[in-house]
Amino acid sequence: MSIVYFDCVGGASGDMILGSLVALGAPLPEIERKLRSLPLEGIELRSTTVKRHGFDALQLHVEVEESRSHRHFTEIRRMLEGGALPPRVLRRALGAFELLGRCEAEVHATTLEKVHFHEVGALDAIVDIVGTAWALEILRVDRCHASVIPQGRGFVQAAHGTLPVPAPATMRLLEGVAVRMTEIEAELTTPTGAALLRTLCETIGEPVGIRPRRTGIAAGSRDLAERPNIVRALLGDPLTPEAEGAVEVLETTIDDMNPQLYGHLTESLFQSGAREVFLTPVQMKKGRPGVLVTAICEPSSAHAVIERLFAESTTIGVRVRHEGRVELTRTIAEVETPLGRIRVKTAVLPSGEERRVPEYEDLKRLAQAAGRPLVEVMDEVRSFLHESARTTM
Repeated sequence: MSIVYFDCVGGASGDMILGSLVALGAPLPEIERKLRSLPLEGIELRSTTVKRHGFDALQLHVEVEESRSHRHFTEIRRMLEGGALPPRVLRRALGAFELLGRCEAEVHATTLEKVHFHEVGALDAIVDIVGTAWALEILRVDRCHASVIPQGRGFVQAAHGTLPVPAPATMRLLEGVAVRMTEIEAELTTPTGAALLRTLCETIGEPVGIRPRRTGIAAGSRDLAERPNIVRALLGDPLTPEAEGAVEVLETTIDDMNPQLYGHLTESLFQSGAREVFLTPVQMKKGRPGVLVTAICEPSSAHAVIERLFAESTTIGVRVRHEGRVELTRTIAEVETPLGRIRVKTAVLPSGEERRVPEYEDLKRLAQAAGRPLVEVMDEVRSFLHESARTTM
């Protein structure tokens, strides 16, 4: 498993994040070739080496011929979904645009479908977001983390007029994560940079155990007097064989909802990105029986899950906790058994011992096909897996 840690020394923008991955070794010509699979007018990517407070840093230059200045989110989504992108590239790129679009829509009191992507929809921003997703895929990066994100002050000119720094969309994107406010008169973190970090990174501003293999340094266009305007990307491996990460735990208690709706609520939360959803009976004030709804999701999915929780239930408030997570390294493979082919999940314990668990849906399918009780099929398959593991030791 490979991880990347973005050290946002001078903030973060789309070109700085992409540039840091190019500096790590993602070939710029290959990224440019991948981007040309999208229906866009002429683009050219090139890089130069610049100095930032003594650091040699890669500065990425995005040159475009396209004259269009804005797009709708639906158009961007159609373009990405029709671009023959690998699933993980599509998920990362589309996730960043959707998160950015939702925040822009909230800031400007409109809907995701109606929001105009001005600077965001411009070709260079599409290059930054899709190029970053491709660079991570080329480098085979599985997980991302980031440092505390610095913010500047002052004003910036945008399509909507003169905006304070940090821009409203940037502040909305970074709600709930660690930021550091500074007195630097510059926009250190852009909305595109913030959207990429929130979408890609499992943790922001938290300690991360990494054994670095390479470091890539990219510079922004401005040479700041106060600090190096750079992003350092560290590519490496987790310090332990377990997968380290973080999750958002979302909770709310409900005592006034029709019980028939809880099944639909649970399904809706899973569809919105929740990894786990469970219901716990509780006693609420005045002795009323209620239900504690708990949803666990990746940080990048929290906004969508909270939105669905409000839409599909009677709750008016959600508690949010950021918690660490440790997972055993695991794989899923198909195994031929005497009863048929099934998927088996194998987890590796810290001792090196393997734990093999057959997939429930496959066991149910075998039981139905054989006309036998499910419990018998479970016992027979587990016994077979145990014996086959012993013979291969």
